[in-house]
Amino acid sequence: METWIVMRSHNDMPLVVETLARVKRQNHDFQLLVLDNQSSDGTTQEAEKYAHQLLNIPQGTYVPGRVLNQGMRLTDGEFVVFLNSDCTPQNDRWLEELLKGFHSDKVAAVFGRQIPRTDCQPLYAKDTEDTFGDGERQKYWRHCFSMASSAIRRSVWEKMPFNEQLHYSEDIEWTWRAKQAGYEVEYVPQSVVSHSHNYSLKQFYKRQFGEGRADAAIFAWENWQKSFLRYSLLPFTRQVLSDLQYCLSRREFKSAGFSPFLRMSQLLGRRAGFVTGLKESRH
Repeated sequence: METWIVMRSHNDMPLVVETLARVKRQNHDFQLLVLDNQSSDGTTQEAEKYAHQLLNIPQGTYVPGRVLNQGMRLTDGEFVVFLNSDCTPQNDRWLEELLKGFHSDKVAAVFGRQIPRTDCQPLYAKDTEDTFGDGERQKYWRHCFSMASSAIRRSVWEKMPFNEQLHYSEDIEWTWRAKQAGYEVEYVPQSVVSHSHNYSLKQFYKRQFGEGRADAAIFAWENWQKSFLRYSLLPFTRQVLSDLQYCLSRREFKSAGFSPFLRMSQLLGRRAGFVTGLKESRH
């Protein structure tokens, strides 16, 4: 049975052209399901050239968990791979390496490395490398996962589908729930895609708000952990100091000056979302 790749897309021209071409060159057999959120820039037409099945998700109906569950139901096989259409495999072994992460029956999900695109601004490139890289920094985090280049074990999903209520971090919620149930989540740095975004401050605030709101719903929080000092101010301080060290060592002086503004946007968005999520969880 061939492995299914489920690709979610929405107006990702021209990146999707390179992504689909690289997927086609994989040295592992697969079938491709594209779930397109009503693209209007030619993404749909490009996907039609490669997809074994293509489904339109009408505008205004996209809910991440619902679409992921739909992708699982429309495919078969024990392992289902997910790849965002703006995540470009870096070689023809991306799929093969990713699936090697299922080295035991206890592994519920695997996710691969993401590297910044060549046009990625320095601070966003740093965030990408901090999150993925060789995986060393993840060991100190409470949890880490990204659906953008990943794979899910069907037999686990059948017991616990994706949460269809969340609008952010549905992948974090699912894998965290799997870990609490005794399963493992594996990072596979040998499976590499390029993927990054150059957000505006407004876009960055919005993303952080969504993730903070989801944080409050997904994890249990002690009073100290959810305090302004622990959840917001200390991470802000660490990030700015880390940014300065990173930028100055690369003589990226403009980015060094931008860091406090970017991290303040992160602090304010994340905090506002987190507080909103805490209030919602009490109801």
